[in-house]
Amino acid sequence: MNNNDYNNIELLSPAGSLECAKAAIKAGADAIYMGGARYGARAYAKSVEENSVIDAIRLTKENNKKFYLTVNTLFKQRELKEIFLFLDDIVKAGVDAFIVQDIGVAMMLKEKYSQVELHASTQMTITSSKAINLLKTIGFNQFVLSRELSVKEIKAIKKEIGDDAKLEAFVHGSMCYCYSGACLMSSFIGGESGNRGRCKGPCRLPYDKNKNKRDGDNYFNKRDGLKTTHHEHAPYILSMKDMCAINSLNALVDAGVTSFKIEGRMRQTDYVEGVTKTYRKYLDLICSGEHSKPDIKKDEQYLLELYDKGGFTNYYDKHNSADMIQRYERK
Repeated sequence: MNNNDYNNIELLSPAGSLECAKAAIKAGADAIYMGGARYGARAYAKSVEENSVIDAIRLTKENNKKFYLTVNTLFKQRELKEIFLFLDDIVKAGVDAFIVQDIGVAMMLKEKYSQVELHASTQMTITSSKAINLLKTIGFNQFVLSRELSVKEIKAIKKEIGDDAKLEAFVHGSMCYCYSGACLMSSFIGGESGNRGRCKGPCRLPYDKNKNKRDGDNYFNKRDGLKTTHHEHAPYILSMKDMCAINSLNALVDAGVTSFKIEGRMRQTDYVEGVTKTYRKYLDLICSGEHSKPDIKKDEQYLLELYDKGGFTNYYDKHNSADMIQRYERK
């Protein structure tokens, strides 16, 4: 990546509320993303009032930042006409992009709001240059890559698509056991669909994979008659550790990623501010060409203090490893 490309580097932070939007901007975000009153993949986030979204857009404009609105659930036929009931005022306020999953909705948005960019949601599960080239014909400008890609795969994709498509990658926050949230487990177990923005998080629950009988706080193993502790059974067999990619930022920049996304529209203000501040530091060092090396272990520990799900992991340099799963209950 040349020096001109460094000017396009973007740190994109989550905002589940106006307070989080303020915290993200204060900590150095270049852009924030937020859900509207409906049709965002984090329906339980606090940003449920249209006025809060408009206030957040105004805040970004006052600080020369960008605002992206998530419209990234799958839509039913009867809902298609409802989309525009709450978008007109948001577009007038100056939204910079829609983050979209539903291709039909993307085409409708592009037709009515041609001035607003389209960003392909990670829930589109983009894993190839062919997918990006197809979405470019519809009018998409930026592509949120699937969190399951490696740096090597991203580099190969960038080589194929050229410079007229911007790549975005998650660098911190929750990871899904399924491909980027394309999961029906919440629907089956909790009656609420993650594809409709209402994931109940059943992957975060403990499971008894050995079908043992529970006896008080212990599990009784029928096969050998031994009682073993809750922790020895590692019951969190589906719960992914959180992503942390500060070690991979240089490689991602070299691979052609220009937008670096922090997950967490349901996290608290101190989390948004702390994570944004940390990644701002690392991206600034990369863009400035400085060779000083921060204390990564210290910064990772700070990030764990903000939110710890049993350690960190990411797919950028590791795949199919048991230590990517939380497994044990946090002490």
